[in-house]
Amino acid sequence: MRVGIPAIYHLAFFGAFIPYLAFKSGRRLAARPLPPKVKYFSSQIIILGIFFFVSAFVARREWIALFPREVPEPRMFVLGAAVLVALVVLMRPMWRKRVEERSRKTWLFMPRTRQEHVLWVGCSFAAGVSEEVTYRGVMFVVLWRVTGSPLAGALISGAVFAISHFLQGWKSMAIIFGIALAFQMIAWVSGSLYIGMAVHALYDVIAGFYYGAYGEKVGYPIEPLPP
Repeated sequence: MRVGIPAIYHLAFFGAFIPYLAFKSGRRLAARPLPPKVKYFSSQIIILGIFFFVSAFVARREWIALFPREVPEPRMFVLGAAVLVALVVLMRPMWRKRVEERSRKTWLFMPRTRQEHVLWVGCSFAAGVSEEVTYRGVMFVVLWRVTGSPLAGALISGAVFAISHFLQGWKSMAIIFGIALAFQMIAWVSGSLYIGMAVHALYDVIAGFYYGAYGEKVGYPIEPLPP
């Protein structure tokens, strides 16, 4: 199936330019002081909002239905809850290890104050909506149309999603690729992005709150560690 110019620009922007920026940003932060968390969380909310509107515009031009009127079946909510629980159980040991090892970049995902907690929740829900729309919604469908294969679309969009999280490190990128495929599976089975959005947002909220609580418990520095 043919794709239009907006779809091509979407693939170029989110499939190449954003991963390049993520790689460049990750390398830069490794050698420079980390930004204040309030500023960082706020900027992420704005960026994710821009991503959402860009992807929603492309979806409209390419006839990609992002928000169907049908409500997911009850069993899909059960599936989403099961995936969320599984992810938290599997990832919790890694979260603990990062905090105990004083992983420097973990500080950016560790809300400690009331304001940081509020902004983290906003950032998590912005990511849940924006990233699901961008990668599991628009990019997946465009790649499916280009390659003729939904499996190829899922694998490529999942890889791009993982690379775009280069800031979190190589090991995290491999795990994020698996998480991306899990979210894509939820969208495929449920027929919409709604369950994946909720699971994605809640997972991010739980991860950040756990980082903050466990960091407080083991005495992770409140100020960012130096490069």
